[in-house]
Amino acid sequence: MTFIMALLGGGIGAALVTALFQIWYSMRQSEFQIIQNQLSGLYGPLYYFTCLNKAMFDLYNKYHVAYDKEHKDKNIAPEAAEDFQKEAVAMLEEANSYINTEVMQNNEKIIVLLENNWHLIDSDDVEIFSRFQIDISRLKRAEDQTLRTALSIKKHIGSVSFMRPEMIDRVKEKWSLKRKRVEQLTKGWSLFRRTIG
Repeated sequence: MTFIMALLGGGIGAALVTALFQIWYSMRQSEFQIIQNQLSGLYGPLYYFTCLNKAMFDLYNKYHVAYDKEHKDKNIAPEAAEDFQKEAVAMLEEANSYINTEVMQNNEKIIVLLENNWHLIDSDDVEIFSRFQIDISRLKRAEDQTLRTALSIKKHIGSVSFMRPEMIDRVKEKWSLKRKRVEQLTKGWSLFRRTIG
């Protein structure tokens, strides 16, 4: 840099360095603003809802583990069988209610979030988010149908999910990467200011 300043002269060299700094600073500020918008408008709330869903799925699995331990393959006296069966059914219905109520409510919020903030979605996330939206459409359609599609047909169409693990993993990964990048950008600017100040 000192060679360029000596070659061009002090005034021109300083103007060039200032111009280069302004370009660099402007690019960093632009990147910072884009990532901040993505975090506050999409990836932050999305991470919150996917974490809630994951917690609900974990709770659902705990119910099924408890069901297997307490109700599966148990020898029950005939006089207690009816009450035992009712208790088992109630336990499974309670587990299902977390998915059918809380998870579906979260998913509705996620759909609204994606539709309102589609411009903030990273291009490599479009396919995963689209698949999520298709799954939710299929789940809602199946809920409203009186006639059920045959299982053999469903095998050709593919599985459906309340939220696929790859969506949960991708949102967590992107949220984490974007937060780290924001930290790098702000740390770099703070360091630069201390250097020139």
